[in-house]
Amino acid sequence: MALKHYKMLDCTFPEVQAYLETNKTILIPYGLSEQHGAHLPLDTDVRNAEFISAALAKKLDCLIAPTLNYTFSGGMLPGTINVKPTTFCNLVGEIIESLYLQGFRNFIIIPGHGGSESLLILKESLRILKWVNPSLADALIMLMPIWDYSPTWFAMFDEKDYHAAKAETSLLLHWCPEVVRMDKMVLDEPEIADRLRQDPDSYQLRESFTDNPHEIVQTGQRDDVKIGVMGWPEQASAEIGRKIEEEFVKNGGEALLAAFAAADEARKSGKRIVHDNGAHLKIRSV
Repeated sequence: MALKHYKMLDCTFPEVQAYLETNKTILIPYGLSEQHGAHLPLDTDVRNAEFISAALAKKLDCLIAPTLNYTFSGGMLPGTINVKPTTFCNLVGEIIESLYLQGFRNFIIIPGHGGSESLLILKESLRILKWVNPSLADALIMLMPIWDYSPTWFAMFDEKDYHAAKAETSLLLHWCPEVVRMDKMVLDEPEIADRLRQDPDSYQLRESFTDNPHEIVQTGQRDDVKIGVMGWPEQASAEIGRKIEEEFVKNGGEALLAAFAAADEARKSGKRIVHDNGAHLKIRSV
C-alpha cells in the first residue's frame, strides 16, 4: 500500500510511528548552494537530491528525511556556501543516530552533489561512526550517488562532461525546465573550459612554501575560472534527464531491495561478511 506522504516532514508523529511498524527505511538527501554556471540555479544539487529521492521513494514506498542543504563544494564564486566536510559529516552521523533511536534501520544517503571531498570524507566518517558506536551494528547505511546507477550519466565522465553540464542540465530540463536559463548559458574562455573538462579539479589553486609532500597546501580557486561549467551543457535535453532518472530508480532500487533483504537476514542470523583489512601498514601510504 502506497504511503500518503513520502516526505517525513509532511507526516504527523503518529504516522511515522505507524510507518515504523512495517518499514525501517528512510532516504536522506543532501545538496548545497553552489554555482552551476549562468544557466542553472544555485540549488541545482538540492534539486538533484530531492527529485531523485521522490522518484526512488515511490518505488520503495519509503519516507524521505528533510534535505540537508549544506555541504562542501570548494568553489568560491558568489552564491556558493561551503561547510567544512567534518561539520557536514558529523551532522549526517548525528541524524542517523537520532533516527536509529526511533527505530529506523536502513539509511539511504542520496548525494545531489558530486564533490569528491564530500563523498570520500562522508564515507569514511560513517564507517568510523559505526566503529565507535557499536550499537549501530544493525544499521544498514548506503551511500547512493545517482551516476553510479545510471549508465547514461556515468558514460559522460568518459566524455569529459562533469559539473553543470549535460547531465545536470538535462535533469533540470526534465524536472523543472522553468528554472533553466539556456539563453544565459556561457562557458569560460575556450582554453580554461577545456582544462576544466580534462581535469575537473583544475579550478583549484594549490600553493605551498616548500616542495615537501608533508606540507599542507593552501587551496583556493584560480582567478581565471569565471564560470566553472565543466562539459557541454548545450547538448542537454529533457529526454536525457528522464533516462537518467529511470535508470537510477530501476538499478538503484533493485540494488537497495537486495541490500534490505540481505541486511534483514543478517540481523536475524547474526552472520556478517568479513572484509580483508587491505593495506596492513597504512601509515606508509600517508
